[in-house]
Amino acid sequence: MDTADVVVMGLGFTGLPTAVAAAGAGLRVTGLDSSAQRVREVAEARPGCGLGTVSEHALRAALATGRLTVRDAASGPPVAEVHVLCLPTPADRRGGVDLRPLTTAALAVGSVLRPDDLVLVQSTCPPGTVAESLVPTLERSSRLRAGADFHVACAPMRIDPGNRSHGFAALPRVVGGHTTRCADRAARFLSGVAHEVVGVTSTCAAELAKVFENTFRLVNISLANEFAALCRAYGVDVAEALRAAGTKPFGFLGHEPSAGAGGDCVPVSARFFTAAARRRGLHSPLVDTAITVNDAMPVHTVHRLREAVHSTGRSLRDSRVLLLGVAYKPDIPNVRQSAAIAVLEELHRETAVEYHDPYVPEVVLSDGTRLASRQLGDFRSTDLVVVMTPHRVYRGLEILDVPVYDCASGYPVRSATTFMRVA
Repeated sequence: MDTADVVVMGLGFTGLPTAVAAAGAGLRVTGLDSSAQRVREVAEARPGCGLGTVSEHALRAALATGRLTVRDAASGPPVAEVHVLCLPTPADRRGGVDLRPLTTAALAVGSVLRPDDLVLVQSTCPPGTVAESLVPTLERSSRLRAGADFHVACAPMRIDPGNRSHGFAALPRVVGGHTTRCADRAARFLSGVAHEVVGVTSTCAAELAKVFENTFRLVNISLANEFAALCRAYGVDVAEALRAAGTKPFGFLGHEPSAGAGGDCVPVSARFFTAAARRRGLHSPLVDTAITVNDAMPVHTVHRLREAVHSTGRSLRDSRVLLLGVAYKPDIPNVRQSAAIAVLEELHRETAVEYHDPYVPEVVLSDGTRLASRQLGDFRSTDLVVVMTPHRVYRGLEILDVPVYDCASGYPVRSATTFMRVA
């Protein structure tokens, strides 16, 4: 019989570190992914396959012990005591969620589910998803009862790709169960891979906690962007003002302006928040406004670039622009919902634009145009350099002969002419 201790469905930003951590805890882990290319990348521990969430060294070690094996999801999951679902939950602009990846995985898991098994959902979901959608799917597929025959729990993943200070095990995990026994079963598993487990009373409470965490960040990033515009109107350097505000030792949590928040979680969760409010007849004007501000930032950024180029005696249409960094955050290869990509799209429609990103070798624009990352070197053929994503490789970079616009609030490059901050 095909068996494992743990099955991880999805080997992306949340699934791969989960699989490696469980293997490191001595468990036999099978990781599945619907992308054959992704399975090959992980099986060979190719450079960059850790996606900024797990080191290739740790992955190779887990594979070498034989405790971690990976394969195509089309082969179906093996029998296991624990099934961890780490699938994407993309949302449309109204917060409607596509649950097909999750429900497909739940159907597959249900077909091999046995009494006392645990199904742990780590995907970021709108409130009510596990109880209202996944539990019925699992019960139909398995012909077992959740909470009586098998366990279901929700522990939305907390992860900060590229952040070396907050590793997988160090982050407290919030978990809620379909029943108290389900929560206890999930907490026992999570205690083996995380230093702290925080229990809540339901799967919905766990879902809401994650949605609020991410929405909190979007609201504050949008506030920082509005503050940047206010600083510019008064002729004040926003970075200086934020540093000063950050000296307050209580009641303040600093956020920096940018060309917009991106990634799989932060902007998506805010849409989950507003959609969930509408389903209960509630209004969320603060979050709605934050989403509007964030959505407008790429176009606003291009407007500011147009002004910056004009101040040098040129027009944007007749200029050659180079973007530094197109990933949504530093030192990772993820471009999903990246504001830098949105800026690149806007510039491509108006002027000659190139980009450099050590983590993103190629970008395919919405019109089908393929752009390859150029070499980082001679800037003399460029009229404006725009720092979009502050990768470490840009730290200390000197661009002395070309104006630089800093959208990143990260490691300012050295330039004779620098237009600081989005505002």
